[in-house]
Amino acid sequence: RRSAQNALYHITQCLLRLIAPVLSFTAEEAWKLFQPEDETIFIHTYYRLPEVPRGERLIEKWRALRETRSEVQKFLEPLRAAGQIGSSLQAEVTIATDGDKLRLLQSLDDELRFVFITSQALVTDAKSAADAPIRAMPSPHPKCERCWHWRADVGADPDQPGICGRCVQNLYGSGEPRRFA
Repeated sequence: RRSAQNALYHITQCLLRLIAPVLSFTAEEAWKLFQPEDETIFIHTYYRLPEVPRGERLIEKWRALRETRSEVQKFLEPLRAAGQIGSSLQAEVTIATDGDKLRLLQSLDDELRFVFITSQALVTDAKSAADAPIRAMPSPHPKCERCWHWRADVGADPDQPGICGRCVQNLYGSGEPRRFA
């Protein structure tokens, strides 16, 4: 939530300053709501986005993740075409790799499934895997009525038989800890 608020703050700062020369009254009204302590938007220069620490490394990391996600999608398409899955959330993916890519994928831990938009994403060391580097299969687990992920813990809470443990924690507990995706 805080990350989204931060992004919206920077977007609003940027957009209001960009539209000010063209839509002066609209920009001024919005600025008074957004920055009530400032007299006018017209005393400000164009907004410069803050530098992200280790930005180049972060960009490279997400470029590699997007490439891997594209590879995973290629393995999901035959399952979709065969009618074994409808959406990618119905699938479980296992990736066998090594080196930097192994460390990259392992750094996301359980959140890797959110990047791939699958119900489960496991990463194994390529040295221990004799199969293809990427395996995708339909999930054998039931579907959560709330998040639509296919998980083994659906119905684990007797008071909430149709939802998974993650959703129970988000609804009635302290919420799930998320760091990346």
